[in-house]
Amino acid sequence: MEGMTALRRKLLAMMFGGLLAMGFGGCMMHQPDARYIYQDGQFGVIGIPQNSPFGLKNYEKQAKALMAKHFPEGYEVVRAEEVVEGQRVLDRNRTSQLETEPTIDALNQKIKLGRLAESTSTQQKDSVAITESRIIYKKRSLEIPPGLDGFSAQATLAPELYLDPNELMRARNQFEIAEAKKGKSTTTVVSTPPGAPAKTADASAQKASAEVKK
Repeated sequence: MEGMTALRRKLLAMMFGGLLAMGFGGCMMHQPDARYIYQDGQFGVIGIPQNSPFGLKNYEKQAKALMAKHFPEGYEVVRAEEVVEGQRVLDRNRTSQLETEPTIDALNQKIKLGRLAESTSTQQKDSVAITESRIIYKKRSLEIPPGLDGFSAQATLAPELYLDPNELMRARNQFEIAEAKKGKSTTTVVSTPPGAPAKTADASAQKASAEVKK
């Protein structure tokens, strides 16, 4: 009798544990991947793992549902782009050990030289970028005609208070391009006799030197 009672308790505990695990699994399975990152009265930003279907998950459909909830009267996608959220460092350590016990034959006897141990260790660190897709959208305007496929006609629009991770990268690239063009425009080649190595001089430096001679 006591054995049957213990068995019944064990079965009930297993059933309860299984139902609890299914409940948690269901919650994790149906947890949405799209999320609001920024919202105001005219703009919004949605973050999704990637801007393409992955298996049974449709991140774009989730994003559209959030945008429609934010602007029920209509919305337009300004642009969708991938951003780098951070870096993940993968540290791989590998250690190998080798133990040997060499022997030699002398006087018809095997003489052990002792146990030799060798250990080698290698370490490798890889930096992997953590990325996600960001969808910047705006409230649909009746004055400005929309673009193609639900996109806005102006792709440069952005919320004023939204901190765009790619904006700093774009500004840095523009600065480097401007500096490179500036360097090319101010550098001239000084003519040299045939057979002599070419010489370069800064145009601003040459101008300053001419003014001093005057």
